[in-house]
Amino acid sequence: MAGLDWGDYLPFDAQLDAPLREVARPVAEAHLQRLLAARPARRAALAALAARHGVSLDGPAAAAEVGAWLRPALAAAGKPALDGPDAWRWSGLVADVALWLGERMIAAARADGGPLDWALCTSHKKATGYQRPVLMGFRRVEDRHYYVDVAFMVASWADLAARGRQARPDFLATIEEVSLRDA
Repeated sequence: MAGLDWGDYLPFDAQLDAPLREVARPVAEAHLQRLLAARPARRAALAALAARHGVSLDGPAAAAEVGAWLRPALAAAGKPALDGPDAWRWSGLVADVALWLGERMIAAARADGGPLDWALCTSHKKATGYQRPVLMGFRRVEDRHYYVDVAFMVASWADLAARGRQARPDFLATIEEVSLRDA
């Protein structure tokens, strides 16, 4: 794969100058609200980019299809996807994929009567998801602080793919499937 046809794709502007765990709580809360308000626009941007590559964001196999599309694209881009001149674009794409995947899980859980939703993780300062948008409301888990940090998992997978390490193309589908078991 030679690369992505970015077209007019622009990532979400997080308006942050530090990692979320390091900013003041009101800044993290404002980020979450901006991100949630941007969901329709972010899905549209991701859908347009995916469509240029023959990938749909709809249907039961969409998570697997998106993973199968992005894994080789990340591998072809290599380490510069993480720290090169287009890293801002790649990281935005990874964030959009995580938001889209989280929204898919929320919709599936709600169809099953579950209360899954986005929340700002504030339970423990040492938690990896501290002050980050995470999915909470899992019914089949006893820990009331249990969360799934979709963005962290998608970013870790993308990092492996860009570094040429084993990154399963079906990993996005696996995140969705395993998380929904606890929803």
